[in-house]
Amino acid sequence: MSFEGFLNVDGKNLTSPNDKLAAFVNGECRGITSPIYVSSEKKYMVYLTVFSNTDNEVVSFKIYDAANNAVKNVEKTKLFENNKHYGDLFQSYSFASPALRTETEITDFSFKDLKTAKTIQGSQITIYAPKGTNVAALNAVFELSPGAKLFTGTTNKISGSNTIDFTNPVQFQVLSEDQSVIKQWTVTVKLGSAVFYKKDAVCYAGGVIKVLYDENDVKADLTKDGIKVTTQNIQNGQTVFNDLQPGRYSVSVGGVSKEIIINQKQ
Repeated sequence: MSFEGFLNVDGKNLTSPNDKLAAFVNGECRGITSPIYVSSEKKYMVYLTVFSNTDNEVVSFKIYDAANNAVKNVEKTKLFENNKHYGDLFQSYSFASPALRTETEITDFSFKDLKTAKTIQGSQITIYAPKGTNVAALNAVFELSPGAKLFTGTTNKISGSNTIDFTNPVQFQVLSEDQSVIKQWTVTVKLGSAVFYKKDAVCYAGGVIKVLYDENDVKADLTKDGIKVTTQNIQNGQTVFNDLQPGRYSVSVGGVSKEIIINQKQ
């Protein structure tokens, strides 16, 4: 059986030709290899062939870290299967001590130098940007699970240093730190416009701010003096903030912000 993988010790990928990966069955060495540089992928890989005459033998692995003259045990094992192959250049098999993480979440997503609002439902992210935004060339800024990477196809995207066309929904895939898990995500950008109305406070009633917006289920945030007061969803094209005390407010919806002053009328 064979593996295409990478070596990692204490969170650092090993790249020296003196580093070693070996496979064992009951203490007997069944295969050994060292990292080699794959120029097309710009990374170091190990290609390991494991030998046996019996299926279902338990194969364990050890890493020799040459820089620290240390041998590390790999926690996970494999049952031997004749002609079985694990890993490839994109989703390589992880030989790591300690084991790397498997999470594949996008925890935040926005665009550089652009005010937006967003909703995340499962693996669907919807970004609301102001009308007139050039969605054909946006610079995505994102946060992922620790150690994970984001790709379009097999092209790695770097947060804050990219240009992506969001004219249509974009399919991303997040690869876990140990490269064992891939999760598909879809990011959709919608352009909207907001209209704001206000009614000043009077002696018998507080002020009112009404927001009209052409997308439903978008969050509208109300802040006063820089402190968030409340958040409401747009329903049936509008939301209304009632019983407001006099003061300076800011309403943000779909990437659009409006400063509104509620006065006290006699």
